[in-house]
Amino acid sequence: MEKTRVWIHCRVSQHGERCLLEFQENILRDFAEKTGLRIVGITNELSDGKNLNSYECQSMINYICRKRVDVILCATRKRICIYDDIFEEFEMLCRMKDVIIMTLRDIHPIQHIMNSIL
Repeated sequence: MEKTRVWIHCRVSQHGERCLLEFQENILRDFAEKTGLRIVGITNELSDGKNLNSYECQSMINYICRKRVDVILCATRKRICIYDDIFEEFEMLCRMKDVIIMTLRDIHPIQHIMNSIL
């Protein structure tokens, strides 16, 4: 059986927040590895989050459109885009391509359940 394919998306707005970028990636990568997800891509982006025009976001969107990813993992939905309408367009694309967007808020309860089982 093929593992669920995940793209990890991390973004901060300023160079001074590089440790937050690393924190996001470490938490999300750890979750993916512990739950047996196959990481197919990682975005580490320094941007204001006002659009999805960066090379990194376009690479992620390309994977979504080609149905090469099943889940997008991110810290919060604002890490994808700070504007609700642009996020909703992204969410609509994901739904059309059967891609789930998961945030740390979605993951946090799952981690507690998994830790109690393991």
